Order: sequence, then C-alpha cells, then structure tokens
Amino acid sequence: MNRIILIGNGFDLAHGMQTSYRQFIDDYWKKCINQIIQLGINEKFENDEIISQNRPNAEIPNDNYKNFSNGLKKHRKDIFFKNKFLQIITEKSQIQNWVDIENEYYTLLKTTFNQRVSSGYGSDVKTLNKDFESIKNKLIEYLKLVDTKFNENLDPKYLRTKNIIGHKIYHPFELKDFSESSLNQKAETEYELIKKDIDALSQNQITLEELSESKRRLITRINTKNPLFEIKKLLLSDSALNYFDLIPEQTIFLNFNYTFTEKTYSNPREFDQFNDIRYSSVKSIHIHGTINSRDNNPVIFGYGDEIDDDYKSIEKLNNNDYLENIKSINYLETDNYKKLLEYINSGNFQVFIFGHSCGISDRTLLNTVFEHENCASIKLYYHKKAEHIDNYSDIVRNISRNFNDKAKMRDRVVNKNYCEQLI
Repeated sequence: MNRIILIGNGFDLAHGMQTSYRQFIDDYWKKCINQIIQLGINEKFENDEIISQNRPNAEIPNDNYKNFSNGLKKHRKDIFFKNKFLQIITEKSQIQNWVDIENEYYTLLKTTFNQRVSSGYGSDVKTLNKDFESIKNKLIEYLKLVDTKFNENLDPKYLRTKNIIGHKIYHPFELKDFSESSLNQKAETEYELIKKDIDALSQNQITLEELSESKRRLITRINTKNPLFEIKKLLLSDSALNYFDLIPEQTIFLNFNYTFTEKTYSNPREFDQFNDIRYSSVKSIHIHGTINSRDNNPVIFGYGDEIDDDYKSIEKLNNNDYLENIKSINYLETDNYKKLLEYINSGNFQVFIFGHSCGISDRTLLNTVFEHENCASIKLYYHKKAEHIDNYSDIVRNISRNFNDKAKMRDRVVNKNYCEQLI
C-alpha cells in the first residue's frame, strides 16, 4: 500500500515561507509605493502594470495599497492600471490565496466568453491572458526571492516543525482511517498469507515452531475458528503494528507549489521511528511545475475544472486562446500527470492533505485521485486558527465538490476525531 502527500500553499506557510497571496501582493505594492514616493513632486511613475502621475506635494500614508490609494484620491490623484487583472485582484480584498486568483481568472474568462463589457475586458481574451501572464511572471520572481531568503535564514521554529511533520509523513498506516472496502481487502490479504498454515496446523502437518516468527505471533494472537474477523479486529486495534507490516511501500509528494520544501523530508530514516529495517521509497511530483527553470518543468498557473458546465461551452468554441491557461491541457507539457496516473494505478493508496484547500481550481486532478478505485483513505491535517476555530470543515466542503459519488466521499474522508493539526 502506498501514500500520497498532497501539498498546498499552507505547507510552505507552516514552514515560515512568505508565499501567500496577501504576502505576494503586499510585497508588490510596497516596492511600487517606495519607488513612487522617492520621485520628485509631480513626477510620473510607470512600470508594466501601473502608472502614477504627479505625486502630490504632501505626505500620504504609504504602508499599503489601500491607504496609499485613498491618500492619492484625497489630492485628486490616482493610480492608472495598465494591467486590469492586477487591478481586479488588488481591489477584491476578500481574495486570500492562490486558489482565489485562479478562480478570479476563470470567472473573467467566462465573462469574456459571454462578451460582457463590464468585466473590463469585453471579449478581449488575448488581453486577459497577457495580463494574467504578467502576474504569473511576477509571482515566479517573488517566489524565487522568498525561496532564497528562506534557505539563507531559516525560521527558528523550523527544526521543530520539521520533526512534527516528518513523523506524520512516515507514520505507519492506521486502518481505522480506511474505507470499509479497503479494510476488508487488507484483512483478506493478510488472511491469505496464513490460511495454508492454519489449515496445516489444524491437521497436525506442521508445528508452530516451523513457522516464521511473524506468522507464529499472529496465529497465536487470533482465534483461528474465525480468522478473517479476528484479523480485521486486530488491524483496527492499537497493537496492529506488532502483527502487520503497515509501513507504506512508496511515499509520493504530490506538490502543487512551485517551491521545494518537501525535499526536507526526502530521507525517511530521519523520522521513521517505527521500522528500522524497511523504509518507504520516496519520490516527488511537482504537478504545477517549479521556479527552477533548469527543471524543464514550467509553472502551471490557471484553472483546472473541466467538470464545470461552462467549461464545456468554452471548449466547444473554436478559439484556442480560451484554453491557454487550462491546467489539464498544460499538464501535457511534461510527463508529471502520466507519472501520477502510473502511481495511482499501481495499487491502493492513502492521501494525506498538507496545506491544500482542495478548491475547485484543481477539481479535475483531485477528482481523478479522490474517486480512483485504488484510493483507500483521504486524511486531512487541518490548520487551527484559534482555540475553537479550525478549517477542517471548510476543507471537507471543498473536498466534497471534487466528488461526483458522495457515498465514496463519506467512506473515504477520515472523520475529524481521527484527524489532527498539521503543526
């Protein structure tokens, strides 16, 4: 049995990396504002995204975009946006993370498709894509700087975080987390391994001493009159690890970020306190590309919900510009998606969710993983915001949107009593 560690932006944030949307956009405006206020009175500032003309001869708040913009307006000045997409995501204060930016792009794409001039783009999809590409490039530049700073100056809490998360990643399977069908399948597999020995013992063809230590330990622990039931009960017990091999055969980091934080956990020997003989085979798939241009794994930033009804209408339109930033199409630029399919087709797997919101901008891929016949369990590690406030229910609601079969969802998603905080 295998394990997929599904990594989202919250994973980087947990390690002290400044990679949230809010941090990115605040950094952009901090740099722009600093450049503007350093200009002489009535001088013009212009870059690829904005124009600010005639800085007023007065002090104005410069701590963030909102206060700076309001300060300009009091003096009948303003910021002109050459990049309309930047204007929209800046002014929509409710946007908090990358999923929201991707959703906003898709909303504008659909509005553009419907030729509603109120979007700010009319039917000009080329301009929308150009503006979106500019923001993507700014994001890549920002993340490169963040990654460099992070590696040069590790957060003091980093080692503690690493230890906590590492032990979660390589913890043995707990069968109470698994779907009923997967639990029964595991019990039957374990029973088949000892079935002939139980029959041979009952017929006095062999003795217990002739069996391996692991088989002898298991057979003496269960009631052989109903071995399948006994094995299932033992698999669910706290002592299951004493009788069964519950170490994942392979662990895959399915990273939706563009950074490399998961490499911290590439050596299971640092964290696996349960098994000193066999360790998981560990691999990474950066499904959305990376910030390292030498990887030949370009950044994918866009939308990935082919299940949406509006997408079907867009796809029927004979205009490839509308499909430029659709993730499932851009997956074909590399073999990452093929590697993922090979992995989930190879055998049963459990999914751990680390810092991913499971929003609908990744619904096509998540649906492929979550509803796959080999998916045995989906266990989320939530973020606790305050004493009695966490995001477990929010993530579960998002997960439900990635399922067409709600019965599978209820069977596979681990209930909150068995889940825990990421850190």
